[in-house]
Amino acid sequence: MVRFLHRSAAAFMALSLLAGTLVFGAESVAAQCDQGTCAPGVWESSINLQNLSGNNASVTIDFYNANGDLMPNSYTVDGGIAPNGAVSIFVPAQVAGLASGQYSAVVNSTEQVKATVNTASTNSPTAPWTAFGYEGADMTMSSSTLYFPGLYKDYFGFNSEIVVQNVGTENTTASIQLYNQRTGDAVGGAISLGAALEPNQSRTFSLTERSEVAGGNANGLYSAIVTSTGDVQVTGIANIWRSGDPNGTSSYNAMTEGSNTLYAPALYKNYYGFTSALTIQNISSANAVVTVDYPTGPNETFTLEQYESKELFQPANAALPSGNADGVFSARVTTNGGSIVGLVSLGQATGNGKGELASYNVPGEASREVNIPNVLSDYYSYFTAVTVQNVCAAASDITITYAGNLGSRTFDDVPANGTVNILHLDNTGDILPDGTTTSAVVSAGNATCNVVAVMQHGTAPNVDRYNAAKQPSDYLLALTGSPKQ
Repeated sequence: MVRFLHRSAAAFMALSLLAGTLVFGAESVAAQCDQGTCAPGVWESSINLQNLSGNNASVTIDFYNANGDLMPNSYTVDGGIAPNGAVSIFVPAQVAGLASGQYSAVVNSTEQVKATVNTASTNSPTAPWTAFGYEGADMTMSSSTLYFPGLYKDYFGFNSEIVVQNVGTENTTASIQLYNQRTGDAVGGAISLGAALEPNQSRTFSLTERSEVAGGNANGLYSAIVTSTGDVQVTGIANIWRSGDPNGTSSYNAMTEGSNTLYAPALYKNYYGFTSALTIQNISSANAVVTVDYPTGPNETFTLEQYESKELFQPANAALPSGNADGVFSARVTTNGGSIVGLVSLGQATGNGKGELASYNVPGEASREVNIPNVLSDYYSYFTAVTVQNVCAAASDITITYAGNLGSRTFDDVPANGTVNILHLDNTGDILPDGTTTSAVVSAGNATCNVVAVMQHGTAPNVDRYNAAKQPSDYLLALTGSPKQ
């Protein structure tokens, strides 16, 4: 997880990143391997940084273990990050002397930066081959209250955990209150996350390890609220996984505030095997009358009481278009009461060599320009698709501009409430050289229009270093772009 803090006297900005524990069958492994639980290199992360300023950014990264202890192995970006440039740092490979393990980190920069974190086991010689990622969080994504719209315990094969990190300067204790996702009713009392969290320390709460938490298809669907004491700021992520046929993982950021409008740029119904589920949670005390507007189908309206969530599985909606030609679309979600947050989980049906899984936070703020911190083109078997939704009432050109003077591409007349899917593959007009990892900014050509965007990293047979021997697998990651300030 990444968090911006106020500039200190040294004019530095601090960000923090964290990862949790994932369980596959009987084997428990960490996002970067707990000490002694798996071979070095099985799980590896990349920290992808985008310099948002016109000045060179001096950047160092400090690492903390699960106890919040500062590791002696810091990392300095050689030469810094060029103005409006990007860099990817691989952990632990590029951090000299840092042992394989589970860490949080603080990124210190002299300029404002955005970040994403990609974690994968795809370099492992043995399964599971799977990947997940989450966005860096700015100041608005830490709070003494965190919201998680979708959590699972043995729910059609899916399980969840949350990872909470203290990003304040004082100790705090944290607790989690689970809610029945279908009714909004509290499930038991608040559950303590354990002893006090020291500054920079993180802790994992796995639903599968709590006997008092019911599981199964009928009872294993939850939302949650995490609170910290003393008004101390915390941040967090939720990890979702599926064991078997094949393994799959995804991750999304904790949410700190809601909106009366949400935008879901990428939804699927049987689109080359992909499907999606959109989950909406009302985080206010007032009832929320929610309308989901699909440009390709009729509106759907329902009421959410306080803390209630609703999962909308797009293939279950007979009115929505389906198939390779029409089964990809966007949605606008509005409410005339309450305050809502949203989550999209997407992937392929398991079996027959399929099984991709990813999740992304549904953006509640649109802007004329959106930061895309990480774009991959034939990069170690990965490519990136950037899906941009034009949320205004008029058509607009959409332009993506790449860092490092790598050029730009423009897509004409994207319709009102429509989307454009920008692929970074040679056979789709990609201008990026093979092996590129960079950042980008997408923008609306119409001065009155705003956009939102998500990026999806994945693999395909025509991508460099594609490995058919590691199929079926889950190479899919989904992350949300951030408004350019």
